[in-house]
Amino acid sequence: MKAKFKFEFEAEVLARNVLLFLSIIGFMYAIKYAMSNLDKPQNINIILVLPFIIFMTPYLILSLYQLRKIEAKMYVIPRFLRDVVDNAESGMDLISSINATRNNEYGVLNEDIQKFSNQLSWGVDFETAMLSFSKNIKSKELYRDFRLIIEARRVGGHIEKTLRELSVKIDTENLRKKERKSSLAANTFTGYISFMIFIFIIIVVYNNLFLEIIDISSGGGSGAVSLEVKVFLSFFTLLSYELAILSGLLFGLMQESNIVKGAPHVVALVIATFVGFFFFVTQI
Repeated sequence: MKAKFKFEFEAEVLARNVLLFLSIIGFMYAIKYAMSNLDKPQNINIILVLPFIIFMTPYLILSLYQLRKIEAKMYVIPRFLRDVVDNAESGMDLISSINATRNNEYGVLNEDIQKFSNQLSWGVDFETAMLSFSKNIKSKELYRDFRLIIEARRVGGHIEKTLRELSVKIDTENLRKKERKSSLAANTFTGYISFMIFIFIIIVVYNNLFLEIIDISSGGGSGAVSLEVKVFLSFFTLLSYELAILSGLLFGLMQESNIVKGAPHVVALVIATFVGFFFFVTQI
């Protein structure tokens, strides 16, 4: 089972890294094409969105799924630790207290607890099994906390009390994250509105002002004016995609202190950018 878990984890990491690499290559090609074909704004719009849809979106989805999975496990960890402490306070030793929880229902954490309990039953050192448990959950914070618990155990600290305090600490952190996300939701909504207004202004100015300039210049030199207008639109298309990606990542960082959690915002803003320039910009 350990070999299977390691293979699945490595395959997932490899898939994410390959998608990220292909995304970077795709964006580099798209930017190179854009800078060489500034007179083709419609083509630039399509070329820019393709690597995002084909490579970057799957990468963001996989990364977000991994983070959500870790987050779901961290919400259950405090209950698991409290159950272990309750068992220990009822007279069981620490290892028996952990083994006694293996039949409890912890949802996404069940498999990890089973592995933890099995390692202890096979005679694996408690400290090794505990660190392996935290590595399976893939939480750096939990790994750090477990290291501190191990150090406290080595110096003769009251580990049951430490585990209960850790459960309270994790509960508090989870609550703080929820409150942060809720309190900043309005700011994210405002960011969406601002972005939409930005795209709207570009489209309105282009469709009304710049196309009017071309019509007025149609008597002479309209070709040069038309080219300048297309270049203007191409630059603003590039700027809009850059703003969409950076704003989406910033929303994730602002709300949940993690750039990757801005993935849904990035997808939404990039799609809005593509739709705006593809369907609402008058072609010349």
